[in-house]
Amino acid sequence: MKSILRWNDLISALLSLLVLLGAGMLIRAKLADRSTIENDWILTVDEQRALPEGVMPVVVMRTPWYDEQSLPYIVLKLVLSRSGERYAMGYSAEALDELKAEQHLAASTGPTRTNPQGLTVAMFGAMDAQGNGVISIPFPADGGLLGLRLLCVNQLDQSRFGSVNTIDGLRPYLAVQGLGWMDADVLADNGLPVYEVAAGSYLNLLDQGRVDYLPRGIVSVEEECGKGAKEGGFSNVSIDSTLLIAYPNAFVFVVNKHNRRLLKALELGFERAMADGSLQRLLQQRFFTPWLKRHLRLRERRMLVLSTPATEAVRAEIPSSAWLVPWNRIPRANANAAAMSAEILCNESFFAPLC
Repeated sequence: MKSILRWNDLISALLSLLVLLGAGMLIRAKLADRSTIENDWILTVDEQRALPEGVMPVVVMRTPWYDEQSLPYIVLKLVLSRSGERYAMGYSAEALDELKAEQHLAASTGPTRTNPQGLTVAMFGAMDAQGNGVISIPFPADGGLLGLRLLCVNQLDQSRFGSVNTIDGLRPYLAVQGLGWMDADVLADNGLPVYEVAAGSYLNLLDQGRVDYLPRGIVSVEEECGKGAKEGGFSNVSIDSTLLIAYPNAFVFVVNKHNRRLLKALELGFERAMADGSLQRLLQQRFFTPWLKRHLRLRERRMLVLSTPATEAVRAEIPSSAWLVPWNRIPRANANAAAMSAEILCNESFFAPLC
């Protein structure tokens, strides 16, 4: 009888062990193939701890609107694949705002009480990536597209911008920006009147003609001022066809300053992705839509270059070879200088589809 009990205990223990091994194999299979972004887009703390030895966890800051086609996810996936590192990547289990994400990143390089999701990397605007305890990767995740801005305007007043040829010439008009945006500071520091409102209000003000223009990055203008405006009922919102505002800015990745392994992997991955052209191709495929090609037409636009201490710091911190926007050949801002032709961008093969 005792022998039978011992055998039952042994069988029970073996079954428990098999269950645990099976669970571990499922976790590893999940980490090995994250082709969809439903349940597999999250890298939980339990999954991080279950990683095989030598595999680097890459936990990306998540916002409510990120998915598997969002800029941080697709660029990180490409860059890490070029790095030669063994890694498992996924979003944080919970959505975070930038302030909280920066605090978590600065706290530790893995899961702790002050970094409960084990966050290891976030994407910020370069002018925002200045916190203590973190370091930014000196490669623009978007090539610098964030600093190229079209003017969303009220179509009833669109012709007024056709005669603007200097920064001074833009000063009679009132810009609108989201509350707290660093871009509002760039406009204001260049002497351009700007009205800051809650992010959900600016299209309404523009549609009613209560403000004159809304500068938006070329990667987001279609969604907001193109089809997005029409779908939202803002029928008067259109795109100015004559001007392009430009200043050095970009999205960059930020990591804990002690996470040397991830820092080196991202720097090496960016270098290789830039050298083989895969980063350029990815950004073109993701952002150079048929709509943008029809509306941007760089050769037909005048470019006004803005400058502030913050934008010049970004220009200095990122090597000229890392930009896709050729800031080494674009003169610095001058309020009285005539706008240059945006055709200068067409000399770069990256921008050719937009010319």
